[in-house]
Amino acid sequence: MDDDLGTAGALAALFDLVRAINTARDAGIGGAPFLKAQGVLRELAGVVGLRLAPAVRRSQDIAAFVELLIEMRSALRQAKQFALADRIRARLVELGITLEDSASGTRWKTRSS
Repeated sequence: MDDDLGTAGALAALFDLVRAINTARDAGIGGAPFLKAQGVLRELAGVVGLRLAPAVRRSQDIAAFVELLIEMRSALRQAKQFALADRIRARLVELGITLEDSASGTRWKTRSS
């Protein structure tokens, strides 16, 4: 342990890779290059003793919750509680979920959709 293992530099490089992967995801880039970058991140993290589990986000799992929030938002709008309804919409946007209101109802999509 008297030798400098370069741990700080290794962690900085991992954070840079995470930032690049997140930027690519936010730009809508996916597919094989994206999955390869995630695999490289997990492999490199393993070198310094970190185990990264893949983040699983199943649209089926979140769909029921988003639909519930849409129902609540609709009820709030009918009760003229616009500030709270807008707050729900804003928080969903922060979480990567966009609501589209129309005459036929509210539809939603995730940032990656």
